[in-house]
Amino acid sequence: MSDDRERAYLYHLFRAPGMGAKTAIKITEEAGSAENAYREHGLILSLTGDKAREAYAEFRRSDDPFSEYDKLVRQGIHFTALPLPDYPEKLREIPGPPFGITWIGSLPDDNTAAVSVIGARQCSDYGRLMADRFGADLAAAGIQVISGMAVGIDGLAQSACVRAGGKSFALLGSGVDVCYPKENRELYELLRTNGGVISENLPGTPPRRQLFPMRNRLISAFCDALLVIEARKRSGTLITVDMALEQGKDIFALPGRVTDALSDGCNQLIRQGAGIATCASDITDALFGTRTAAEGEYCLFDRNDTLNSDERILLSKLDLTPRSVMDISGDMEKEGSPRSLAVIMELLMELCAKGAAVQEGGYFKLRASAER
Repeated sequence: MSDDRERAYLYHLFRAPGMGAKTAIKITEEAGSAENAYREHGLILSLTGDKAREAYAEFRRSDDPFSEYDKLVRQGIHFTALPLPDYPEKLREIPGPPFGITWIGSLPDDNTAAVSVIGARQCSDYGRLMADRFGADLAAAGIQVISGMAVGIDGLAQSACVRAGGKSFALLGSGVDVCYPKENRELYELLRTNGGVISENLPGTPPRRQLFPMRNRLISAFCDALLVIEARKRSGTLITVDMALEQGKDIFALPGRVTDALSDGCNQLIRQGAGIATCASDITDALFGTRTAAEGEYCLFDRNDTLNSDERILLSKLDLTPRSVMDISGDMEKEGSPRSLAVIMELLMELCAKGAAVQEGGYFKLRASAER
């Protein structure tokens, strides 16, 4: 029996209405293969409930397994199912694995470390800065970044990973051929060639609220550790954390100010025993006993070739808290690299023009947006 032939019959079961994962697995196990189950379809009918039996009988009359599978292949979409050898091992290990998944691009490499980065959609400048930092530094350490391609922390970390030359993978709460949210179309296209987009839903499935909790268990399934960057105390992000704990994953959280509601969830996780992550090395140290090359000196524009050496020095003096020209001048003088106020002002204006800094009245701060 050829692999493609069996794969086509498995895809038929994957698409069958009312066919849950447990039922599909039982059917293939008892029949010995999906092709046998299709040919002896009485077995399928005997293992499904009345409504599902009627729906499957109607579905079978109009379905051609090979035609549908060929259509999938022509769209550049891959498919695998639990009985096949290329089904991801990390998915096999979780409670209630999906019967089948589809993907565009590639799947995460089981032999390469992976970290899921998740957090608030409506994130702060601090969250944006740290999502960018972790995404880029994890990529530099050769670690795959897993997330859900959502607006906010998820998408920012994935974008930074890809920009830094890494591989990132998005788990979707829709069909793999449906870009959601639409604002992340550019990221979606990047992931198709610099990682992959993956779904347990049928192609063409629109995003629906009830699909996202199921999607979240796959975000945690593919990782070795999960990092939370900004989350409110009652946040959907924490549901993914619970799933990761159930799967035996290591949890890390970015600490934040106790007065900041967006850090409440992270600080709570730390109180409950999550690892503190202030840089990528905190994660690689805990997982593998190795530190990454990036050590806290990184800022958003370190990898921007348009900055000259003087601009980089000045940029290192900026943070998310606005600073005056006098404060910056004082720091540079203490470090033995004094510049006149006129030169500092000129450099700051150049940084603003290049999108690396932002002016607020007579003060300047680091621009936190990674979408520059």
